[in-house]
Amino acid sequence: MQQVSQLQPPQIDVISIQSQVVYGSVGNGIAYRTLLKKGLEALQVPSVLFGCPPYYGAPSGGVIPAEWFSGFLEDLLTRGVMKRTRAVIIGYLGDVGQCHFLHTWLQRVRAINPQIKIYIDPVMGDYGEGVYVDERIVSCYRSPFLQLANGLTPNGFELEQLCGHPLTSREQTQHAAQALLNDTTEWVLVTSAPGVAENDDQIGLLLVSHDEVQSYTHPKIQSKVKGTGDMFTALLVSHLLHGKNLNSAVLTASSEVCDVLTEAEHFGLEEIGSLRALK
Repeated sequence: MQQVSQLQPPQIDVISIQSQVVYGSVGNGIAYRTLLKKGLEALQVPSVLFGCPPYYGAPSGGVIPAEWFSGFLEDLLTRGVMKRTRAVIIGYLGDVGQCHFLHTWLQRVRAINPQIKIYIDPVMGDYGEGVYVDERIVSCYRSPFLQLANGLTPNGFELEQLCGHPLTSREQTQHAAQALLNDTTEWVLVTSAPGVAENDDQIGLLLVSHDEVQSYTHPKIQSKVKGTGDMFTALLVSHLLHGKNLNSAVLTASSEVCDVLTEAEHFGLEEIGSLRALK
């Protein structure tokens, strides 16, 4: 049994639980850097560890073993870290076992820290790529696991996987998102939201909460770098923790993603490099 220190751990703003790469700007490769850039104290827990993103070809590395993954999270409880953590972000998961363990762990975390905020980006796939996780993870996201989140940030394709049918209009997207709200889940923000963009040069977002439905658009940037969804969720959470209201946080995070992508396009980058575009 690990010995519990009588000293108090420092306050941590965000625990980011998602994929990790040595080189690349996906998962914690961009989310962790973004959180630090925004002046937050953050810790990263890898669900997978790769030398680079799989779109370059078969990378070195793999899924974090179940014993390690569960152990990492148990260590945070043992050290008392979760009592002084403000938020948890969950992104890409490596296997369905991680999903099941997180379901129990998050319930324990909320029991000892009722004020903590849990944000889940149910990473499953995207338009043009299809589902790129184990189908059992998709099923897990359709289970009560997702109901533990205070906020959800699926893209349009992922929302289709959750509701089980294609979405072709703003009204359909709104209804599918509203179905995910509950006593805990306060809002759903759909990126690349079907039926919201007015033309092919725009990207639409749809925010659905218990009190309102709000749509947004921003220009479609031609940069081909990946990881923008992971960066967007990290930015959104950063602004919320800094005290912005949800509408303002969405607008600011969207604008910042566009700034970073514009810079990547300008310099012809294959991955998101410097985050100097973030203020």
